[in-house]
Amino acid sequence: MVTSPASQTFALEAIGRIESDYPDKFGIPRQPGLAPAARAELVLEGAYADPLAVRGLDAFSHLWLTFVFHHSPARWTPLVRPPRLGGNAKVGVFASRSTHRPNRLGLSLVELVGIETRDGVRLHLAGCDLVSGTPVLDIKPYLPWAEAHPEARAGFAPEAPPRVPVAFEAAARTTLAGRADGDELSALICQVLAQDPRPAYHREKADAERLYGVRLRDIDVRFRAADDGFRVVEIVPA
Repeated sequence: MVTSPASQTFALEAIGRIESDYPDKFGIPRQPGLAPAARAELVLEGAYADPLAVRGLDAFSHLWLTFVFHHSPARWTPLVRPPRLGGNAKVGVFASRSTHRPNRLGLSLVELVGIETRDGVRLHLAGCDLVSGTPVLDIKPYLPWAEAHPEARAGFAPEAPPRVPVAFEAAARTTLAGRADGDELSALICQVLAQDPRPAYHREKADAERLYGVRLRDIDVRFRAADDGFRVVEIVPA
């Protein structure tokens, strides 16, 4: 009996997990690189935490990470509603980057900032779009001469999404001023909120009284939508 490729199964094992500025899914930029101030580390585990496995990796500036959308349900649908299309129009799952896909596999291009091998292996990353705890299945170096095609067509997402202006009210500015990472955290908040993390249906009916919250690092950023963008009302411990 010949087994069809579609019926085959494969056992995959995580080589490590992500520790990032994103404790929750809400607020994570929908593509990598949109929040370059975001910090993350890929901590290799078990037999994969061997410095020999990353020898020469520091010669590359960017990496492809294959990972699992572990917070998504273990099911998929043939049609999805991309937020980029307002959450109303449907496209095939394979014409999207939806998390609700077969095998829940994701692919992310991240910047490699440094490698630490004193006690195991940690890869320091920038521009990461992965929630803390994300299982990573593989790492591959990015080759711009082979994988960058500026002339390629990008379907319903031909360019980066528009950025929403972000302003801080007095209480939020005071909190940031009292933190050692205040400047970096301010940049991260602006980069994350500029992507408009609200559900698509909330964008059509702006409610100036509604208070939203995004968790970043060890804080909860509370903000409102205004006519001129978002206003960060307060920053409190998470």
